[in-house]
Amino acid sequence: LQDGSIEFEEFIRALSITSRGNLDEKLHWAFRLYDVDNDGFITRDEMYNIVDAIYQMVGQQPQMEDDNTPQKRVDKIFDQMDKNHDDRLTLEEFREGSKADPRIVQALSLGGD
Repeated sequence: LQDGSIEFEEFIRALSITSRGNLDEKLHWAFRLYDVDNDGFITRDEMYNIVDAIYQMVGQQPQMEDDNTPQKRVDKIFDQMDKNHDDRLTLEEFREGSKADPRIVQALSLGGD
């Protein structure tokens, strides 16, 4: 994923994990998806870019007064997960936050276990 494109093999592996993997595998896969530069942290910008791309892909054009805009969704997730208040999520914060609030897992389109 270095150049922003996705190899077919990566795509198939991702499909397999998201459909059959256990929750930890799904969360680790999702963390890697959101950690665009692979530095071990998810920043607000990284998460916003992915969430925004998903919104555009599914054709959802939220209104600015809507509570469900990509920005508001990312802010809400960071409010709940970012225990260090440093505007970046570690894998541990991401994992714990996701397990503490199953709605986050649904919001990230990962489904339940």
